[in-house]
Amino acid sequence: MLRSTLAISALLLCSAVVGCSGSDGEPLVGDESNLEQASVAPLARFSPHLANLHKALDGKSAEDAADDLVLSGRMTAFSLQALCRVYGDADPMFKEMRTDFKGLEDGIGAYDKWNKIYQAAIEQKSDATTIARLKKDRDEALVTFTRLLTDRQWITDGKTPSARLAELDTFLKAFKWLPRAEDRSLVLESMSDELKDIKKTTYDVTILEEGDGLHQLRRDIRWVLMESTVSNGMIVYKDASEKCSVPAYEHLLSEPIATSKYTVLKASAVEPNPCQVDKCVFLAAAQAVEDLGALKDQAEREVNIKNSGDVVPESLQPKAKALYADLVENDAIGALRGQIDACQTALKP
Repeated sequence: MLRSTLAISALLLCSAVVGCSGSDGEPLVGDESNLEQASVAPLARFSPHLANLHKALDGKSAEDAADDLVLSGRMTAFSLQALCRVYGDADPMFKEMRTDFKGLEDGIGAYDKWNKIYQAAIEQKSDATTIARLKKDRDEALVTFTRLLTDRQWITDGKTPSARLAELDTFLKAFKWLPRAEDRSLVLESMSDELKDIKKTTYDVTILEEGDGLHQLRRDIRWVLMESTVSNGMIVYKDASEKCSVPAYEHLLSEPIATSKYTVLKASAVEPNPCQVDKCVFLAAAQAVEDLGALKDQAEREVNIKNSGDVVPESLQPKAKALYADLVENDAIGALRGQIDACQTALKP
């Protein structure tokens, strides 16, 4: 028991999970039925992201922490939200954690968004009234963000470790994780359900933010990609020699999206029996997220500078509709879900 406790504690502090090993140098893996070893896998999903937050928050002033998080903390907050989405029904604490991580991400994103819009207005030589309005929005976002950091005890006196992170570390170490097979089933089922919801939803990509519009379509697909990348080896690509199951997406294998932050699926020693998915289908979903994101950013700038409501500018609507039509026509979402469901079936006794 002591050895297991030490191994798990070391793993939580490890910032590069793949390749972590136990005290005797052996990988932290074991018999599929060993509950102590099975608990290592979910902890390994959280550990590198918590380590990143410790680096950004521990002993920092509000201003320094905000600066560090704006530079590098958004993907960390996204990653932890994704994990808490997967485990949301396992314990109320995961839902509370998700809210906290979303608060961090929203704070980072709001400041980053308004700062970019403000800078764009300056570059476009907008009128003084518009620039003053956008500067006010930018400054208010930063004030709100720094208040969040102190109110939720992400930071305290600028000298001591984060009280909130210490609380989360304690919870995760003590949590009674499911046996390995049940944990896999939980993760895969969660992603399958999300893909099912995306497929059955009709999105109106002429709407920017509200309802099932362009931004929501991007969010929904991105969550599945994020959950896959933070699974720490549970989701990996099929052998590169296998043919693309959707020929329309085969060209993506040699496109820049193949090296995107949303498409890195690394094998891990703590996941000896991963779910294998078709890389070209996964890349299709990731390409959609990238393209929709670029459209969203452009639409936000135009809408907020002109203060023209929540409709995607007419000049951008044809491209948004074409992107959505491609996803529907080639059924990228359904294809990915089918492969995850096949993994679920294979896991059943």
